[in-house]
Amino acid sequence: MLNYSKWLMRIAAIYTLIGALIGADMAGRSNYSMVAGHAHILVVGWLTLFAYGMFYYVFREKLSMKKTAALHFWTSILGGGVMPLGMLMYYQMQNTATLLAFILPASILLIAAALFIVILFFDKKLFSTV
Repeated sequence: MLNYSKWLMRIAAIYTLIGALIGADMAGRSNYSMVAGHAHILVVGWLTLFAYGMFYYVFREKLSMKKTAALHFWTSILGGGVMPLGMLMYYQMQNTATLLAFILPASILLIAAALFIVILFFDKKLFSTV
């Protein structure tokens, strides 16, 4: 089984650096046109992926919904990993291709969020005390 926690946290760390660089660039130029992309990279790319990584680290031994977890991992990586970049591209060049680069990964990210809820609510082994 792939080490979900390791890869989610590593990708989150990369997004932390990207978000910080975008923030520093905006502050240095006093141009805040990228604030929405900057915020989404930090919230989706850094915070959400890191939180998912910590979840898989803490509950790795108790997780019984392995296929759902695998699907959640990949949709999180695709949605959380690509959506903020698609958003940045869309704000720089608004056309159909960049809109799709933003909307399609955002839709995948919604699926990831729904899968996470399924795991939290329906994995019978997850919160058992035995």
